[in-house]
Amino acid sequence: MNFIYSTTVLDASKVDDFKNLSYHQLTSGFLLINDPSRIFEDRETFSVIDGYLHDEDVKDSYESSLKASQSAYHFWPLPENITGSFSGFTIHHEQSEIAIFTDLTNVYPLYYFQKEENFAISNNLILLGRLFQIENDPAGIMQRAIGPNFENIGSRTILKNCKAILPGEKIVFQNPSGIITNKEYDDTLYQEIGSVSRSEKDINRYWNQYKKEVSLCTQISENVNIALSGGMDSRIALGAIQNKKIHAYTFGNPKNYESKVAGKLAKIKGARYSCFQDLELFFPQKRVLQNFVKETESVKLNSWLEILTNVTQASKEPLLLGELCEGLPARNIKIFNSEAFRKKSFFSHYIRKENFPLTPATDENFQQWKKIKQQKLLGWFDDNWFKKLRYSEYKQEIFEATKKDIEEIFTRIENHHLPYLELFDELFSWYTFTRKELSKQVLICNEHFYAFSPGMSTKLLRLTSYIHPNDRLYYRFANQLFKNTPELKKLGQIPTSQFPGIPLSTPDFLKIPWWGIRSKIDDLLTKKLMSSKSKTGRAKFFKGMNWADIYFQPEVSDNMQDYYSKNALTDEYAETFQNLVEKRKDMKAWPFANMDIMSGVQLNLQLNLISEKLDPTPILKNRK
Repeated sequence: MNFIYSTTVLDASKVDDFKNLSYHQLTSGFLLINDPSRIFEDRETFSVIDGYLHDEDVKDSYESSLKASQSAYHFWPLPENITGSFSGFTIHHEQSEIAIFTDLTNVYPLYYFQKEENFAISNNLILLGRLFQIENDPAGIMQRAIGPNFENIGSRTILKNCKAILPGEKIVFQNPSGIITNKEYDDTLYQEIGSVSRSEKDINRYWNQYKKEVSLCTQISENVNIALSGGMDSRIALGAIQNKKIHAYTFGNPKNYESKVAGKLAKIKGARYSCFQDLELFFPQKRVLQNFVKETESVKLNSWLEILTNVTQASKEPLLLGELCEGLPARNIKIFNSEAFRKKSFFSHYIRKENFPLTPATDENFQQWKKIKQQKLLGWFDDNWFKKLRYSEYKQEIFEATKKDIEEIFTRIENHHLPYLELFDELFSWYTFTRKELSKQVLICNEHFYAFSPGMSTKLLRLTSYIHPNDRLYYRFANQLFKNTPELKKLGQIPTSQFPGIPLSTPDFLKIPWWGIRSKIDDLLTKKLMSSKSKTGRAKFFKGMNWADIYFQPEVSDNMQDYYSKNALTDEYAETFQNLVEKRKDMKAWPFANMDIMSGVQLNLQLNLISEKLDPTPILKNRK
């Protein structure tokens, strides 16, 4: 779903290459939107919601979202009867105010632009940049162009005077001037961490809320789609679907082990199952990428294109995804999930189930953690990249701007007064990697479907954070959830892709050694493949995605040239990734997933689409 609201007239002809945008003149502004069903209004307020936002006490779906959006205007944090995974805005007519707001991790992006008499809100930077001819922001482009995640930090965007709303943030503006009158934040994560228990009551509370979230976000349709993998998070979402016709989708070769696992899970639930593979879509024709970049701004993991280019629907239906932030198994509590710690603590934490040595948080260790984290992030900003992007003259400005952006995230974390040092890493990951990287899985699907991750809703993510870290780590709570929940028991009898051949319900002391053995075998196969430079060699013990295959597709090199045929960055930058493709193609560098390469491609295409419309030339067939 794409929209832009402005207090000044919008020239729709500048963005007529976007699909289905309709023009709405409001009492206090102008709106372009391609899905008017996301508008909720009465005499008091006018709201647009991306994602889902509901009042649990109201049965009617439209009224539920309307009341919830009004609650977001009046109250922050949201009261207990309001939940959802969302971003949006509410105009209050009588108060001449407009409030923008987002959920705890900001899964759905929202941007605001204010300069002189221009004030606008949108969920699409291309719409904003093109309609208002906004200048590029060097610091924002630098952040997007390099690792570790190729994403902006804090409220920074690639456009000047254009900011992104922060996780859990609510901002109130005067309407129509765009002057900020108030900012509030939802700092409720981790505020009610319980004792170490994993009691049946805790498990039932979590599961009942999960089912309620699924019911709320799917109530608009009798049909529910789900992106199904062989992992734990998506089978939890699958188990929570009730009284719906289900269609499960997986990308990759249908003969892959993970695809077969997904098929078995779908069969247990009585769902239709479709699996799609098209290796050419990992480096597709430029026009294919341009359309997805324009409509979703979320091209990165091109596996999703295998599904999205093959699915046609008469109307949009809900699509569920598993929890994005790996909060339930606490995978982002870094120190306890390291390979070294796992090996050292196998008997104490997997066999004897001892508690983890959590460190009480203090101002001193928080400041030290901040220092280390900032150094790691700024370490990516080396002279080589400044030269390649021809930003050497902006070096100091970019460093100082990025420090301020990092500090915005640090401040959001500090305001939670976390009880344990180890939770700093987890919340930082949610506010950066989940927010900017993993959310793309929802966003790229959000044009073809109404894409939701119920596990990221405000109430469910709060509940997740309230579970003691000792219970979440190493899947302790999740294992009990599958063991004690009737809807999940059968799904737990199917192996995961992480532990092939062993049911999910198998005790950890059996699963973990097998995981280690399988990983070692996969490493050996990869080294053998690299040394032989074979195009047909095996990369995994159990058949799975061999990333080498995508670089052997006939159009890869030509398409990489096409992506930068109009270069909004620099030749040196483009050549870096074009050369990397050739190295992986020649097996001189291990052919990892091409998400690093696609990050630069998306940035370049996005900048091009901001500067000019996509011409109506049809997609050409592959060159022979």
